[in-house]
Amino acid sequence: MSRLAIVSLEDCKSKKCSLECIKYCPVNLTGIKCIILNEQKKAEINENLCNGCGICVKKCPFKALDIINLPRELDDEVTHRYGTNGFKLHRLPQPRKGQVLGLVGQNGSGKSTSVKILSGDVRPNLGMVAEDPDWESIIKYYRGSELQNYFKTIAEKKLKVAVKPQAVDKLPKVIKGVVSELINSVDERGVAEQLKTDFSLEKVWDREVAVLSGGELQRLAIAATLARDADAYFIDEPTSYLDISERMNIAKRIRELAEERIVMVVEHDLAILDYLSDMIQLYYGQPSAYGVVTQPMSVRDGINNFLEGYVPSENMRFRPEPLKFTRSELSDRVIDRRFPMITYGRMIKSYDTFSVEILPGELFPGDIIGIIGPNGIGKSTFAKLVAGVLQPTEIDEEVELKRKRITEENEEEEDDSLGANEEGLELTLSYKPQYLESDSEETVEKVLQSANYKVLTSSFYNTELIIPLGIEKLLSHRLSTLSGGELQRVGIAVCLAKDADLYLIDEPSAFISAEDRLMVAKTIRRMVMHRRSAAFVIEHDLMLQSYISDRIIHFTGEPGVRGSASEPLSVRDGMNAFLKLQGVTFRRDHNTGRPRVNKLDSKLDKQQKASGDYYLS
Repeated sequence: MSRLAIVSLEDCKSKKCSLECIKYCPVNLTGIKCIILNEQKKAEINENLCNGCGICVKKCPFKALDIINLPRELDDEVTHRYGTNGFKLHRLPQPRKGQVLGLVGQNGSGKSTSVKILSGDVRPNLGMVAEDPDWESIIKYYRGSELQNYFKTIAEKKLKVAVKPQAVDKLPKVIKGVVSELINSVDERGVAEQLKTDFSLEKVWDREVAVLSGGELQRLAIAATLARDADAYFIDEPTSYLDISERMNIAKRIRELAEERIVMVVEHDLAILDYLSDMIQLYYGQPSAYGVVTQPMSVRDGINNFLEGYVPSENMRFRPEPLKFTRSELSDRVIDRRFPMITYGRMIKSYDTFSVEILPGELFPGDIIGIIGPNGIGKSTFAKLVAGVLQPTEIDEEVELKRKRITEENEEEEDDSLGANEEGLELTLSYKPQYLESDSEETVEKVLQSANYKVLTSSFYNTELIIPLGIEKLLSHRLSTLSGGELQRVGIAVCLAKDADLYLIDEPSAFISAEDRLMVAKTIRRMVMHRRSAAFVIEHDLMLQSYISDRIIHFTGEPGVRGSASEPLSVRDGMNAFLKLQGVTFRRDHNTGRPRVNKLDSKLDKQQKASGDYYLS
């Protein structure tokens, strides 16, 4: 076994602490300096001398150190390393013309690093931190593999690449101007007008980039990438902020592009990844420590191996338990539907150019209702109407909007109106917005304490919220330094830390890995059931939505003009009604139970449409 020592320089406060990591290290006590202070006065570990005792890890008051044992054979397959004691990537994906290669794995396992290397933005150092190898050494290292010729074209500057970045919400900070000007400026294939139609950019064609929503920014970023005439396209998380119909459309356009070009896609929505990919390569390892890329696999085997946490070809188990899509794992007890917590009647909310109609429904203690529908159809407006944050323009007089607080014995205790001017308690709402503020210099610890002062001192919150969401190592980090996935997990933790009657969680899966999405679903379930509250989850990942929801409300209408919300339906009926409108069918994988998208006009697609079963539960 070889040692991998990880030192998080941001958390390492060597100037302020008592340097116990050095004082108590048994190797240092012999006079051999296993741990030293570098020029920045931060701890630096000599991995060749480290004996793996773990004393420095336990003594560090800031939890800035990790010692990890790796298989020694991986030492000969290092592609890149970010400095001494930094992240180490082993192997690389194998891009091929005419195929869409899908990449899936835990956040922080090296997917974005691979994209930077293969796009030519970063030269792989082959683990040699002290000196950067030249292109001749790199090409020689990969001789006999497909990557040899690939890196040769990069070295000779003959490979033209186009990259769609992950964080599209940050585009307005670096790109100014009008949408049409941006698309036309990068249109090397003469397809600007076609892209305008294909990606539904007509309504925003003359708008400034700075005023676009997340979904509009995503469609703009993908359109601008596909407008380039490149040899290789690297598309990082193309489905964030998009609804299911937009995701399916994006997948079709990407597949069309890959007929004679190299296309590589990083995606966490497993259903969409399944639909658009020809081959899959997995990433496993420890986030921010090391990552390993597997050999290419078929789409079905690759995704199933990822969920199983085991790679048969390498005899490697990288997760102790498989990820299963069974509803029984989420439900601790059956929801008591005798006493509704919230009842609401038919409502209409009208604005100058938009209106939404809500059909009657009820919420029960512990109820999680999934909300699905196109962007701009009124989903967030609906949840705020039910919570009393917004007042309806019209309301059915026969059914009042009410709140009912229920005791543990299911006996009605109070029953008072949600109206803002009514006396008595109002329904309390905790809201996780779609877009999270990332410019704040506050620490994660301070933000969580502001939400609930008990969250960092209570063993319950630590066990059910902080540890499952992986927040413990982020507490000292500033919000401005967090990645998209880390910021999303902090936003969910802040929302669930508040003691509320109703939780509105908008797109909890954005920028979060497929593995973490299931943990997020379980965490939301446990917190809502424990508080005997209710929750609305707005989510476009249908795999996650079907996994977490007790019932479904689906929206129809014309985005930006009018919307209509159904009554709460069973998951099967709600999904079936929604998918029928989209013209998409889902089946179940026999091994894992995960929903899989049928290829358009395939035999299964035609059979399910003929029978009316668009969603097989």
